Amino acid sequence: MVQEKSCLEKINEVLEEIQWESVPLDVRTKAKECLADFVGVMLKGSENSLSAALRKALGEEPEHNPEDLALWLGSTGRMPDTDDGHRFAMAHPGVVINSTAIAMALHLQHVKGADLLEAIIKGYEMYCYEGRVINPGAYLKRGIDATSVCGGAAAAVVAGSLWGLDKQQLARAISLAASLAGGLNQSAIDGSAQKYLVAGWGAKLGIACARMARENLGGPLHVFEGKLGYCNAFAPEPNEELLYHPRLNWDIRNVYIKRYACVRRIHATLDAISDIMGKTGLTPDRIKSVKVYGSQFLYNAGGYEPKDGAQAQTSVPYTVTLLLHFGRVEDREVHAHLQDAGLAAYSHRIEVIKDPEIIALAEKDKSLWGAAKVRIETVDGTIYNGKQIIPYGDPELPFQEGIVEQKFLGMVENTLGKEKGEAIWARLMGLEQEDSCESVFQNVLKVL
Repeated sequence: MVQEKSCLEKINEVLEEIQWESVPLDVRTKAKECLADFVGVMLKGSENSLSAALRKALGEEPEHNPEDLALWLGSTGRMPDTDDGHRFAMAHPGVVINSTAIAMALHLQHVKGADLLEAIIKGYEMYCYEGRVINPGAYLKRGIDATSVCGGAAAAVVAGSLWGLDKQQLARAISLAASLAGGLNQSAIDGSAQKYLVAGWGAKLGIACARMARENLGGPLHVFEGKLGYCNAFAPEPNEELLYHPRLNWDIRNVYIKRYACVRRIHATLDAISDIMGKTGLTPDRIKSVKVYGSQFLYNAGGYEPKDGAQAQTSVPYTVTLLLHFGRVEDREVHAHLQDAGLAAYSHRIEVIKDPEIIALAEKDKSLWGAAKVRIETVDGTIYNGKQIIPYGDPELPFQEGIVEQKFLGMVENTLGKEKGEAIWARLMGLEQEDSCESVFQNVLKVL
């Protein structure tokens, strides 16, 4: 009798299918864009005082150790909350995967660009397999932050691939990381630096597990499906079809790029309001009220007067107020106006309401947790209505060509400057031609 393969063995076989020579062109391009987007967001995050505090906590020279470097870069890249994400896996793969890739490229020194991109693509595939299996229940019902819980195994895949682990060693690295993973989401309610640190922690964990797997240390064979394993711990409603039957999806294609510095569940709301403002020319003083209709998940983001950046990034009233007054929601606005009494008072014009139609929509398609309807009433009684099911930047509503580059250059303006920023972007877009990509990332770290 042939024994059924474990889920670990099956997903490891899927990863083995990913070889650079057979990677579709659009997947290659997306991998480069995701890496570049991370670099830009991370450099923007380095302006945050929390990034400097973390670097000091790590001994001020984290670049001497790949685990600590990945922890610092990944956490820093999470701080602006403009890092990439995956609607179906319901978290942020890029900060974990790309911080790991950069740390390993600098540690190993002679990593070819094509090998780095192949490892990144494998990392996204691993992450999205786990995230699709455990979410949305892990997040909504158990408070699990998949950024770290899925990120650990994904980082192990990236680091293990670049270290040249064989198939059995890579399985050990994945199993160890999945067994040791953790990360909670209470910061979405209370705020705190924990929101950012889980990203770097997943990267650090993955590299450490890959390092141990090189010496043939590993975790349990049935880590994912076992009675006391990953899914039982994290997923009240796992996707068992996908769990037991993983397949190659090239899931990096489904990664979204963000344009607002806040949690993704608010983006559809902001898109709907932005469209109304663009069409009508409304100014904040003419608006009497804004009603936002959504699911319970969106309703939970209806808090007023946030106390820190993490709370601000999870507040519909605050971020809508910023959009109305400044025409954008960027990192500098999010932090600069936390103590603005006038904007705090204005934010009470915005109300989040649970809506049966959106709730039913989200129950039918669990990936539509951020769908929203908006109703703007002006001081003269005019009503404007809008509706956004999927935010711009998702695969169904991709940004126009050049927007990701534009975002990158804006993010690095204060650190690299325009000329150096354009040069780094060009090298990242041609990364597969680099015999060693160490110098690309050395040039990035020089400004930190």
